[in-house]
Amino acid sequence: MRAPSGEVLDFQWTSYNAAAGDVVRDWGLDAHLSHWPADGVSGLEVEDCVRLGTTGVPLSVPLRVRCEGFDARFQAVAVKEGEGFSLWLLPPVEEDARALRETLEREREARRRAEAALEGASALRAREELLRLALTTARMVAWEWTEARRAVTWSQEADAFFGQLPGTLGSSLPGFLSCVVVEDRPRVARAIEQALAADGPYTLKFRCRHADGATHWYEAVGQGVRDGERAHRMVGVVTDCTEREQAEATLREAEERYRLAARATHDVLWDWELGAGTVRWEASPGEWFGYGQEPATHGLDWWQARVHPDERDAVAAALRAFVASTGATWQAEYRFQRGDGTWAHVLDRGVLARDAAGRPVRMIGSMMDITERHRALERLSEEARFRERFIGILGHDLRNPLNAISLSARAMRRRTPHNSNQQQLAQRIETSAARMGTMISDILDLTRARLSGGIPLNLAQANLATLCRQVVEELSAAWPDRHIAFDVDGRADGVWDADRLAQVVSNLVGNALEHGAQDAPVMLRCEEQDTWLVLEVHNPGSPIPAPQLATLFDPFRQAGTAREKGRRRGGLGLGLFIVREIVQAHGGSVHVSSSERDGTTFTVSLPRDARLARAPVNTTRDT
Repeated sequence: MRAPSGEVLDFQWTSYNAAAGDVVRDWGLDAHLSHWPADGVSGLEVEDCVRLGTTGVPLSVPLRVRCEGFDARFQAVAVKEGEGFSLWLLPPVEEDARALRETLEREREARRRAEAALEGASALRAREELLRLALTTARMVAWEWTEARRAVTWSQEADAFFGQLPGTLGSSLPGFLSCVVVEDRPRVARAIEQALAADGPYTLKFRCRHADGATHWYEAVGQGVRDGERAHRMVGVVTDCTEREQAEATLREAEERYRLAARATHDVLWDWELGAGTVRWEASPGEWFGYGQEPATHGLDWWQARVHPDERDAVAAALRAFVASTGATWQAEYRFQRGDGTWAHVLDRGVLARDAAGRPVRMIGSMMDITERHRALERLSEEARFRERFIGILGHDLRNPLNAISLSARAMRRRTPHNSNQQQLAQRIETSAARMGTMISDILDLTRARLSGGIPLNLAQANLATLCRQVVEELSAAWPDRHIAFDVDGRADGVWDADRLAQVVSNLVGNALEHGAQDAPVMLRCEEQDTWLVLEVHNPGSPIPAPQLATLFDPFRQAGTAREKGRRRGGLGLGLFIVREIVQAHGGSVHVSSSERDGTTFTVSLPRDARLARAPVNTTRDT
């Protein structure tokens, strides 16, 4: 419990086990540690606990509890845990233990004298002693069986301990067996008979059905006292081990899920104990890369020796660096040698566990064989390269017949009357051929970008403002009913590929004319910003849908919103892809923002000298 400024004011318990609950209830201990002295507790101070929380050094002090004339002594051991600490109340230190042993010895001697003097009261004395033992052990009952009486003597509260109504157990063996679940009764009865015939201690685990229907696990530990060939007396204790059994069952289920997961995913699971330096490998039958059928344990060197030599040093160094870092997960792809000497492509992933001090202690992971997936990706990549080569060759070879068509249409248009049908047909053929030429150019640019690592440039001195004016004039002639506004701010000269940048401006302005509002102008602006030139193309109108923004510059994607009825979609969807490739080849960047209020704006950032192309600097706002 802390003050607003952070200093510790007090400590208050948050949970305790059943044995501690008995101490709290019997001795009336308050929840606040600072109230314990008023409850008769001495030896543990708030300042000691504050020091424990600050230094982390465990605390061990003798503890004394006084209540209504009775004393109890403990050895209090406190260990830091989170923002507080865990407290154990243990048997007293050696001096108190010696006094306790002497007291117990006197009590045993008194019991022997009492049994000799008053045989009729021996059963009562036994129950009182067993009750004392039960109260000093958590969640236990004690019992005694004698051959002479053929009866079982239980400590007090035994019926409640087994979840039964008072008087259910009685003093007979059948009374006890009636509490045991039906399936366990024959086994428990045989175990009791074997314990009577055998020599030495024994343990027995069984289940009991409580009166409320719940089933609990119990473990009995006993010792027979022999007189001849058969034990004439047996004593022992029974503990409730339900929580332990449930934890073990949960652990078994987790281990089973672990094995099933290995079988389902066909992964090789591994467990690396960093302290011992050993790695345990486990996989479903037939999945252990040909290294046998059973789980195996090897050193880390065994794994490292089977990583492909071209990747071994890099993978091992990355693993060591990860273990030395503060990371929690690790992943690597590499080639791993099978038992027959062939190589498998694997995806290896692991999770690192650390101790309370942050030191790595254990790493668990899985190794997945992705050889087939790797081969499939290679096949797909090769097929894609083949298709792109084929498209490039096809686009290049189509230019010759297309040029013949264009020349023939132009010649036909010159030789026919101006207003004749042949003139109109020739004009249509020439226009269609020009559109096809544009598509072929786009396809060739796509092929160059994919296969050659980018679009090639012919760099020379150029003026971006002059280039933009030329493009505006050409597009104004093609769109006579639309207005294109152009503005320049600052110097616009630099070293670029003028033809390619003209292609960028033409694609962006043409895109704005096609998709923008028909009754609004398209605005083109060129602005100088330090060593960069920023080109903006803006048009009002319906915004580009948000899902399309992420893939707008991908090939074969159409920009903008759906056209109005009667408007035709042109091109192959390569325009913006080519824009991005040309800009990036110059060392620049291109971004888009689009909203209902502000319209759509494409922003191109170019270095003034593309020969010094470097990573682009984003000079625009986030979109």
